[in-house]
Amino acid sequence: MAAEKGLERTCLVSERDTKKYSLALDRMGWLQKNSNEERQQQEAEVTGANPAYHCHSYSQAYENRKREQHQARRKLCVASVICTFFMIAEITGKYVCGQIAGSLAVLSDAAHLLVDLTSFLISLFSLWLTSKPPTKQFTFGWHRAEILGALMSMIIVWMVTGVLIYLACMRLLHPDYDIDATVMLITSACAVLTNILLSLILHQTGHGHSHGAQPREGTPAPALSNASLQAAFVHTMGDLFQSISVLISALIIFFKPQYKIADPICTFVFSIFVLATTITILRDILTMLMEGTSKGFAYDAVKARILTVEKVESVHDLHLWSLTMNQTVLSAHIATADSTDSQKILRDVTQALFEHYSFHSITIQIESGEDQKPDCVFCQEPRD
Repeated sequence: MAAEKGLERTCLVSERDTKKYSLALDRMGWLQKNSNEERQQQEAEVTGANPAYHCHSYSQAYENRKREQHQARRKLCVASVICTFFMIAEITGKYVCGQIAGSLAVLSDAAHLLVDLTSFLISLFSLWLTSKPPTKQFTFGWHRAEILGALMSMIIVWMVTGVLIYLACMRLLHPDYDIDATVMLITSACAVLTNILLSLILHQTGHGHSHGAQPREGTPAPALSNASLQAAFVHTMGDLFQSISVLISALIIFFKPQYKIADPICTFVFSIFVLATTITILRDILTMLMEGTSKGFAYDAVKARILTVEKVESVHDLHLWSLTMNQTVLSAHIATADSTDSQKILRDVTQALFEHYSFHSITIQIESGEDQKPDCVFCQEPRD
């Protein structure tokens, strides 16, 4: 009997111990769960406070780039269809209208439309290339294809304009030609209307840079500048100037037939205007091909912005360069006073830059102020 009671007490004690052990395990699990939840909440707060820090947070830049390319591709396709229609109409009537009119400017308009169509197709091809993903050889992707396409378009503009200037000079030297002012007037008026329509289609409403920076709440996303579309627009503006020159010379010859020399003179003068319209985009293209900084990104201002971040002592090896007209990349070395909190400093610097500038991507290297060498050639400030 005593043995049975002792066994019963032992079982009761074991059962109580088991319950206590289970409660302890449950409590430990609850504490661990709460700890995980608190940690996740803290990480979420950090991410929320610095949404631009994580590398995959550049999705806004990716979406803006897709929107920009879609708009450019749509405009170029519409312009190509219109250009093809009018080009076929002029080529079909070349011998009927062109030879009867006898005007160098009228004959050159059909050639200009053909060149424009070629420019549009080059731009569309470059946009297709830029949409290809990066490779191990082209780690930045194919974005520079857009710049090369724009450069090819500008080269074509200069070549065609050079030919027209040469022909205009030859007519000034040898004025033995006849012009039908009526046919010339009708053709040039149609050309002006066509080029105005193309210019309206290809015109970009702004040249904003929105890659990286988040638009403020309640404000529309800024318009994006596309090199292919801008090159096509410059092409069309050149044609518009040329068409206006034809129209002016046609009006002069229509009312004063003895002043037929106005045809080559207008061609010559407005060709100069066409070349002038390409200077700005050529400067931008060459700046990007030379790894230059695009507009809106002043070196001194960017550096000063980084230095405003707490615990940042100095900035060196700062580089700003552009992949395209609206994709600027930054890399820099930052010396800090406290290297133990480098991740926080990195987040603060990245956030400060994205709040004020629209970088496509940012790469920061945190270093200790003790490791800096004043005589390092790579750490010297670049010249103005």
